[in-house]
Amino acid sequence: MMKKSKLGFVSGFLLGSIFFSGLTYAATQSIQVDFKPIKFMVNGQLRETNDAFLYKGVPYAPVTYVGTAAGKNVTWDANASTVTIGAPTAAVGSETRLSSLKYKMPYGYIATKSNVDNWDNGSFSAGGTIYDHGIGYTGIDVIANDRYPSTTRQVISVELNGKYKELSGVVAVDDHSPNKTDLIIWRIKGDGKVLHESPRMKASQSQLIHVNVTGVKVLELEMRKVAGNDKKDIYAFIGNALLR
Repeated sequence: MMKKSKLGFVSGFLLGSIFFSGLTYAATQSIQVDFKPIKFMVNGQLRETNDAFLYKGVPYAPVTYVGTAAGKNVTWDANASTVTIGAPTAAVGSETRLSSLKYKMPYGYIATKSNVDNWDNGSFSAGGTIYDHGIGYTGIDVIANDRYPSTTRQVISVELNGKYKELSGVVAVDDHSPNKTDLIIWRIKGDGKVLHESPRMKASQSQLIHVNVTGVKVLELEMRKVAGNDKKDIYAFIGNALLR
């Protein structure tokens, strides 16, 4: 995951914890922040988002997310530069953990090397950041070849049935991968169409993703080894993966 990143933002769009922050910045100013998945306890209900970040130890999240999670209708008037938080709505948008859905790996025996929410011997982690849910796979050892999918391809297939609009999370190669040098990519498909492809990454590297899955019936997440000749296993996972 990109742990340190420059981010320019407009004052008024962000919340510190659950409340408005007193910090004000010019729209063109850049700051150093830590992007990381953050949980919010709102009215006794646990919610989480991948859009949050830490700045000087203070958590921030989009005002729309926090307002909606609290049961408020949030609107933005661009002409007046005003955020309005209205009366409680009848329903609050919700998220579904990817790991709570049934999945399959269509290429034979390799499905036995998949893991839900953690490894058999510890948590998912990349770059020192620990993820408490997601789906991982430990059997990536040869370069992907579409002519021999049953022995070289690793695909997680999930039926969404058109129920969701976005997949967010972190695609990563685990810190504890025995193979530290070879490279993989994450390729995400919806109904056979490529929706996202990550850069090449090796052990401890990751990427934060937001993928439009509107109308997608079958989601496929493929971990493709693309370079290297070390036969040790690569451990890859998608962490804190949420569907909304």
